Amino acid sequence: MANKNDVDMLDPATTPQHGGPSPSHDPDVLQTSHSGAFAFSDSEQRALQLYYQLRELELEHTLLQAQTPDEQLQAQLITAEREAMEAKAEYELRNNISHNVLVMDPVLKAVHGGERTSHAEKRILPMMTEHDTVSMLHGSLAARLVAVQKTVGTTAQANMVARRKNRELAATMLALAEEIKVQTAKDIDDARLREQVGAVEQQVKDSRRRMKVLKGLLSAMVVGSGINWAADEQLVELVLDDVD
Repeated sequence: MANKNDVDMLDPATTPQHGGPSPSHDPDVLQTSHSGAFAFSDSEQRALQLYYQLRELELEHTLLQAQTPDEQLQAQLITAEREAMEAKAEYELRNNISHNVLVMDPVLKAVHGGERTSHAEKRILPMMTEHDTVSMLHGSLAARLVAVQKTVGTTAQANMVARRKNRELAATMLALAEEIKVQTAKDIDDARLREQVGAVEQQVKDSRRRMKVLKGLLSAMVVGSGINWAADEQLVELVLDDVD
């Protein structure tokens, strides 16, 4: 007789075959035919809670047993540290064995058990389907994040080159301005020098305009990428620094 807390299993033949998750439909990828098909019963939830509490108590008990009553003596302290390390290794080994028995073994039976798979183990299959879907989605998002970070790095380098070029042009402009003092390009008698000054002024204007547009694009890209730019001094300077 089926228990009232058991869930109805979906026919594996009706399970949709998914390819790689589409970046433009990420939320829809999680909505599969198995969504909401698995639910723990009250007794199963209670068993899991008791299992986790048992693991914490075992760790605390093992560490307490490894402590020495006289921690003031250096020799006993070294012994206590060694015992604590041994206790930790023993706990981790026992925990790994428990994990394999309680988690890996049912999963393997659910996938490869065939007719010998029990009803309780078959209930794991919908959760495994959801796990695979989320894993594919995570891989896609991780690849997109790497691509965005690479683009940000490339554009940041281009921005640094443009700023350095802008500083060089500004220094040239200041040098020429110092030479001609209060004169403007129209006041220079030498036609060749006047043409050079006018060309430099135009280059500075064009460079400042391109710099302003480039910085705006970079700032928007950094802020819109979702990365923690506030933690990076160079990115903070890129986003907040105003172009005069």
